[in-house]
Amino acid sequence: MRQKVRITAAAILLVLLAAAYPARLAASAPRNLIVLLDFRENVLGVENAVDFLFNNMLEPGDQLIIQSPARVYGFSAKTLAQPKAQLASAMREKLRSDVSKATQNYKQIVADLQIASRNIASFAYPDLESDGGIPETRDMGELFVFYRQGLANLLNLRKINDAALRQLAGAFKGQKGGNHLIILFEREFRPVPRREALNALADMPKFAFLANELFTIGATKEPFDVAALIEYFRQVPLTQDFIYVTSKTSSASANQIENSGDVYSAFSQIAKATGGVMVTTAEPADGLKAILKSWKE
Repeated sequence: MRQKVRITAAAILLVLLAAAYPARLAASAPRNLIVLLDFRENVLGVENAVDFLFNNMLEPGDQLIIQSPARVYGFSAKTLAQPKAQLASAMREKLRSDVSKATQNYKQIVADLQIASRNIASFAYPDLESDGGIPETRDMGELFVFYRQGLANLLNLRKINDAALRQLAGAFKGQKGGNHLIILFEREFRPVPRREALNALADMPKFAFLANELFTIGATKEPFDVAALIEYFRQVPLTQDFIYVTSKTSSASANQIENSGDVYSAFSQIAKATGGVMVTTAEPADGLKAILKSWKE
């Protein structure tokens, strides 16, 4: 009878121990990580985030995929067993080059939009020529066409490829360990005409509708089928975290508006639906710290 009591007490103790330390047990399990870095300007922030990822977040047995603005890098558990500082240093060099390549096209398109905005402004409100507007011989309709084409080029450059996200996430489907997709996205702005020119355009019946369509932030349109991607991530299963990086050097001004509200809305919804973390920060590494804290909790 006493022996039976001892066995029962031992069983109860094991159950209590298991209940008391779920976080520690979960932390010891391998993790499969996908880190998507979408940056155009904040190169230093990317490098700091990479250092934190390799030196603080990765543990033995983890697997890692990094999607840069230019290519995909894969790290097996065996590769990640190498010195973390060495891996982080090599990755920083590659990302510096990738971001630089992506920035070239991006900056050219933004420059085209800036020229178009100033030309429209100088046409609609001639007193703004001193602000950099170039006197134009073309009519206003052609200037709007030029701006619209630049905007289409910008949207195409940073188009979110949900099929590629599915493919990346599917690489870990059925494997042991927790699956995590961490998206770091740099907030975007695009040039628009100055406020005085916008007011003048609003009084021009022929161009008021076009100006309102192109130069104001309207209803946020989903960049892809958010509900379908949520369902796919649940089937993997996968937790998506979203870090929205607000650059210290870029901000909305009298001649800029935010251009990434659709991305913010989409990935914020997915983070909430999959139990992930959503952070808005100027420092990408701080976002990763918040994710690591959530893992430990």
